[in-house]
This record gives sequence, structure tokens and C-alpha cells, in this order.
Amino acid sequence: MKNKLVSKLAELEGLIYISGEDGISLDDLPDLLGVSNEELNSLVEKLKTKFVSNDSPFTLVTYSNKIQLATKEELNDLVKSYLKNDDNFSLTQTALETLTIIAYNQPITRVEVDDIRGVNSSKTVQRLVRQGLIVASGHKKVPGHPKLYITTENFLKLFGIDDLKKLPKIDNDLLLKEENNG
Repeated sequence: MKNKLVSKLAELEGLIYISGEDGISLDDLPDLLGVSNEELNSLVEKLKTKFVSNDSPFTLVTYSNKIQLATKEELNDLVKSYLKNDDNFSLTQTALETLTIIAYNQPITRVEVDDIRGVNSSKTVQRLVRQGLIVASGHKKVPGHPKLYITTENFLKLFGIDDLKKLPKIDNDLLLKEENNG
């Protein structure tokens, strides 16, 4: 029989670490660790407390019933500096606008995005797909069968939300008023 050399907390941290950018399902952890849901919640809280220290670069992020290890927000500038040649970390105003339209209207076709924006969005949509922020999720049942786009878990992670229901509410009346005055 093998001696237990690490704690359940270390096992949890190890599993979250090796899950990488995909994160690990909170539903899978009790079985993997051999603990109850209550024990898991306690372990997650202990791990969060461990990362509060100024000497720890890590934090835990939860989204879509998954948990992931991430660097603290305070390190963003340092990390961006290190990754400065990777354009995946920058979103243009056009990309943000397109992403917002997709997030609030999904599933949506590229042509429908174009109609809302008033300009062709095909290159922007392609870039957002390459960056893993949106994916094609089927086809609309109309002539031509255009692709329907939805946001991904990477979108949720990028904006620090765990569910699309947590997107800020948009006041359409206020937007129309600003558009008419602008």
C-alpha cells in the first residue's frame, strides 16, 4: 500500500493546475478526490485563502461549473508585457463591438451581425473564431444555411463571468436616446 504523501488540498491544487486553460468540472472533483461536496467546498475555500497572500501569483476562477487556476489581475501588465508579440490578448473596438452583438443576440449569423453594425464583419468574425471567443454552432434554417455563432467558455473567462446571465443588462431606451442625440 502506498503512503499518502500529499494532502487533499494538494491533490485539488494539482488537479486544477493540470487541467490548464480548460479548467476542471466541479462535478468531477468529489469523485476524483474521494470527498463529499461539502468537503470539496471547504477545500476550495482553503485554496482561495492560500492564494490571498501577496507572495502567491495565483487566484481561482470559476465559470460554467468549472474551476481554473489563473494569475492574479495585478499581474496583467507584466503578463501582457511578456506576451506582447501574441495578438490574441488585444481586442480592437470593432472586435469588441462584434463580440458584444454576438454575446447579447446568440445564436446569430454573420449577416445579422452586419445588419446591426451596418458594415461587413466577416474578417472580425473570423478573427474572433481564431481567438476561440466564438464558435459556429449549427446553421440557420434559411436559404444558404448560414452559420450561427455563439460565445465560448474562453469568452466567459476573458470577461470574468461564469454565466451569460451575468452579462450587464442593456437599457435599449437609453441607447436609442443617445443615438438620436449623438
